[in-house]
Amino acid sequence: MYGVTSWSSLILPEYEGYFAVIKDFYEAYVIYQFMSFLIAVLGKGDREVVVDQLAQHADHLKPPFRLFGCCLPNPYESPRAMADAVLLQCQSFTMQFVFFRPLTTIGIFLCDKFNYYGWGDSASDYRSFQFWLVMIQNLSVFIAFSGLLKFYHAVSEDLTWCRPFPKFLCIKGIGK
Repeated sequence: MYGVTSWSSLILPEYEGYFAVIKDFYEAYVIYQFMSFLIAVLGKGDREVVVDQLAQHADHLKPPFRLFGCCLPNPYESPRAMADAVLLQCQSFTMQFVFFRPLTTIGIFLCDKFNYYGWGDSASDYRSFQFWLVMIQNLSVFIAFSGLLKFYHAVSEDLTWCRPFPKFLCIKGIGK
């Protein structure tokens, strides 16, 4: 999909924006599928098995990030409760990318199509709408991949037989 849309963008440059939207929808889908793949491989499709696997590695799990409760004591009464919270956070971090990536790409496409820069003079001006959409995209990518890496770090020993890290690098290498 990525190769076809990239090639099509070169052949038909006037439709590059449309192909970018398709490519970014596909990239979001692939990231979601990669997280699903890791959970399926680790727990054979059962989330509770994955939580049990994570709980076995609770000694090197970092508690989930808590925005407004960051100074509170650890609220997890067991390693399993913390593992469940870590898995939920990793899934949430991945899913926000699935939501924001296509949405921001459509916003950038529409702004570019109608030459709308808001208060700015160009798409790279910090006062333009496109600039802030790109910032949201970059933050979303960072959050998604930090969630994937956190999950991978916690269960890397259990996944050595299928070597998911090279697959992860291929996905990100193709994505941008």
